Amino acid sequence: MSDQNYPTAPLTRRLAAMAYDGLVLIALYILLGGLLVTAVSKIIGSTEFVRLSPAMSMSVMFTISFLYYSHSWRRGGQTIGMKAWGLKLLNDNNKNSNGRGIQLSQCMLRSGVGFFSLLFAGLGFWWALFDKQQRSWHDMASLTRMVYIPKNMQ
Repeated sequence: MSDQNYPTAPLTRRLAAMAYDGLVLIALYILLGGLLVTAVSKIIGSTEFVRLSPAMSMSVMFTISFLYYSHSWRRGGQTIGMKAWGLKLLNDNNKNSNGRGIQLSQCMLRSGVGFFSLLFAGLGFWWALFDKQQRSWHDMASLTRMVYIPKNMQ
């Protein structure tokens, strides 16, 4: 069965996958944030660890998130949370997809719009409940589609 024939993933599964990915991201933030603070402290010659400003911390967190998601989506269309919940991200750009995976430009759009979707009380995610094709804002902006692949079809 072609990936395009699978049903669109329900919002509950998407949110569950996001929770799983949140745990992975927390681990990455701790690990890479600790390495960054240690490296910066050594470079400037400080005997104590430096404190990053809130803006710098948010920039680092967004960068780590973007790299995690874009690497996972481009490598196989799935993050760890998406694999656990049977979800896969597909290129829905009919004129340019030709079976290709997710492009970097789609990852950038999806991450940026997804960030703003969360800022507005998750409105971009809740939008999937009202859209006929169950698309969220970042699905529409990046021309992608999240599908559910049942276990007996994997």
